[in-house]
Amino acid sequence: MITLYLNRQIADDDRRESLFAGNFYLYTGLAGANALAEHAKSLISEAFSGLDPERAQYEMSVDEFVKRVGPLKSEFTNGQRTKELCQQFAVELGVDPELTYFDIPRLRVIPADNYLSAGVSYNYKAHRDMWYGHPQQLVNYWVPVFPVVGDNVMSMFTDYFDKPVRNGSNAYDYDEWVAKHRHAAAEKTTKDDRPHPLPLEEIDSRGEIRIAGGSGDVMMFSSNHLHASAPNLSGVTRFSYDLRTINIEDVRAGRGPRNVDSGATGTTLGDFLRVCDLAPLQADEFSSALSGA
Repeated sequence: MITLYLNRQIADDDRRESLFAGNFYLYTGLAGANALAEHAKSLISEAFSGLDPERAQYEMSVDEFVKRVGPLKSEFTNGQRTKELCQQFAVELGVDPELTYFDIPRLRVIPADNYLSAGVSYNYKAHRDMWYGHPQQLVNYWVPVFPVVGDNVMSMFTDYFDKPVRNGSNAYDYDEWVAKHRHAAAEKTTKDDRPHPLPLEEIDSRGEIRIAGGSGDVMMFSSNHLHASAPNLSGVTRFSYDLRTINIEDVRAGRGPRNVDSGATGTTLGDFLRVCDLAPLQADEFSSALSGA
């Protein structure tokens, strides 16, 4: 049984154990999450120069949209202010700042009506984050920048949390992705032919749920959940950000949900920063722990 907890005050060690069992945690009114959403809104407003960003897609060509969105996403992900706000976000949620590391967050920009679903606005097919080289101990935080509805959020396929899916992750190597494919996103405007690890079987949607919150509301889940970008049928562009954390003691101890189907090689851990001081994680120190992940 999977349970969804709303605004549950719980020690982070206990919450991670619960997340690793497949449960969800939803939080509203968090100052850190709202501050990060407001920071994203500021950057979005600047990128779209006075246009309504949720409807700007109807005012410009796809090429112009990509020209604006590419630098916007890069600034959000790599900017120093974003990293500082991630520290606030994580501390407010009660993580241990010396043991917790976060992956630099991503701003997702998903237009409506098949305007653009590749490259900078890639609509992720059903996947686990582990198929992309993430560790089993990963915790994901998904946050709308503007309020969302069921037609422009993520699909969570809860029946597959511990059920294997045939997929192409055996051919995915994270180091190769970074070297050859990550920075090619802006070139993909009609078809995204980069080697994403995709499911190789039809996904049964009977266990699908969609959680739609307001600006700054946090959906927290284990990245072992199979999830996808739902087709955006809302009529407006969806802006959201996601943040991922690991507790390094979980990695050392091999805690986390069982790896049921990921064959990806390489690891994203070298991208992670420590919450307390933004020091980068030295991924090579954990090679033995990762070998069984």
